[in-house]
Amino acid sequence: MQDAFIEVRTHPQAPLFKQRSMLVLLALGFGGGVPLTMAFQVMPTWASAAQWGVEDIGLLSLATLPYSLKVLWAPLVDRFSIPWLCRLGQRRSWLLASQIACMLMLCVAALCMDGHSESSTPRIMLMLLSVLVFLSATQDIVGDAYRAEILSPREFGAGASVFVTGARIASVVAGAGSLILASRLGDIPAMHDDAWTIAISMLAASMLCGIVGTMYAREPQRAEGISAGFVGAVKQPFMLLVNAWGWKLLALAAFTMIYRLPDVLGGAMTPPLLQQGLGYSIESIGWVRQAMGFGLTIVGTLVGGYMVARFGLIWCLWIFGVLQAASNAGFLILASTYHATVAVKAESAAPVFALVPVIAVESFCSGLVTCGFVAYMMSVCDRRATATQYALLTSFMAIGNAGFGWLSGQMVAHFDYSTFFLLSIVSALPGMALIPVLTSMHRAQRAP
Repeated sequence: MQDAFIEVRTHPQAPLFKQRSMLVLLALGFGGGVPLTMAFQVMPTWASAAQWGVEDIGLLSLATLPYSLKVLWAPLVDRFSIPWLCRLGQRRSWLLASQIACMLMLCVAALCMDGHSESSTPRIMLMLLSVLVFLSATQDIVGDAYRAEILSPREFGAGASVFVTGARIASVVAGAGSLILASRLGDIPAMHDDAWTIAISMLAASMLCGIVGTMYAREPQRAEGISAGFVGAVKQPFMLLVNAWGWKLLALAAFTMIYRLPDVLGGAMTPPLLQQGLGYSIESIGWVRQAMGFGLTIVGTLVGGYMVARFGLIWCLWIFGVLQAASNAGFLILASTYHATVAVKAESAAPVFALVPVIAVESFCSGLVTCGFVAYMMSVCDRRATATQYALLTSFMAIGNAGFGWLSGQMVAHFDYSTFFLLSIVSALPGMALIPVLTSMHRAQRAP
């Protein structure tokens, strides 16, 4: 574990966002976001356009399981290099190999999405998507490790914000861009059958951004002290966590699952509140929540990176925790003011001017808390086993997101919107209550 988790409030003169590593992380974040975009945005849309049944479309969610299970093969990525790319170093070799593999799988998928192709059956496409997600999860493993190892503790927040910004840009530029391109080409009779193939091929080409970032990057210096063989690859990374944290490893696992609880709960139930409870049109939601909200989320991540460097990670965990909870108050006010209820769909839309400040505050605070949370997980990982430990922490996070995301629907059905969003605000307390426990553990470790 990195001793630098406890803040030392020094202020080096090196500018946070003007370093080579930040440009590299922006490119790597974009490259990592492209296959994610394919899995979560583009593929379900294509399947719907291809007239798949809802059961088959639902099965696509199974292909995303490797993102939750990546801790199973993270020790291999953490321990071994790719022989024919060893000149690049361990991290860069894995990055380049996984990026090229993702690009090739996107090209294969593009060919199968041709209007004349007989390979676009649900079974084949599910198999291809599963392979792509596995490769993308591998890229995430090494990308997360690279980010934690290349940055100094003071740069964790800034690096996290830049990496997340790259991924969000990929979501909009690559995701929305490919959908719009496929739609426009589909309107041209001569190109109708090739529309999706061309669009996904362009999506594959956008992976070059991440590849260029890998070639421009420098290999981080690895810490010594990991044993060879099975012990070093699998057992020792976990034992390092157990030895460092003891029983408080349970508190760490709980923290990763519940710290962002207001964000997870609110995010899951915001779409039905806005569309069904408040009657907003899809276009209004698109412009306000997706377009304006996307921009303010990026601003929030960048501001969060500066604040972590300026005020320290612990203080920012407190500040961001309070703000993410307070940001849900806007949805509580909307639901109460315009009497949103799950029992009856709104007959007319609430005013758009009421939605704008709520989304603005929520998006900005979401960027802050995402930046602080990612910086925290980076600070926890031991540099000798970064990939494995970070994958374990994100697996805890994924379990929490899935479980509480499902629970949010049950809560709204039982309590209705107003009470639900009040409870989402209160849900920040358990995660914040764990901050002193985690902080005291680090201080005890540093004591002579």
